[in-house]
Amino acid sequence: MARRRPVRIDMTPMVDVAFLLLIFFMSTTQFKPPEAVAVRLPASTSEVHVPETGTIILTLNKEGRLFISSELGNDIQEVPRQEALDAILNWRSQNPGAVVILKGDRDAPFGEIADLMDALASAKTLRFNLMTDLKRKHAAAESR
Repeated sequence: MARRRPVRIDMTPMVDVAFLLLIFFMSTTQFKPPEAVAVRLPASTSEVHVPETGTIILTLNKEGRLFISSELGNDIQEVPRQEALDAILNWRSQNPGAVVILKGDRDAPFGEIADLMDALASAKTLRFNLMTDLKRKHAAAESR
């Protein structure tokens, strides 16, 4: 009676291909699109989540320049601060159900952010979110 020889499959090439695919996808994937206007957000411990879509983002950088865009960021427009009310009204008329998010740089003068909040109130946009960096509660307790 003839003995059957066991089949031996070398798995090394398959593991190599799997790691090559992993490296390829890790190096080509953009997890977060780059921001058109970089701002350093103030820290808070609030964990309120804002929607990912259907938003209007008002960005005020530390130089006091105002930008308005949708969540995609590919339609960003710089707006003179004295025309902020008209820009907000225009964007709200295009998307009345959009959530307004205010991203203010932590080094921006407070008066300019307050003026922007007044423009939002004049545009009858009384509900808006302030975007902040999440600071963990235990880290906040340690820093006191």
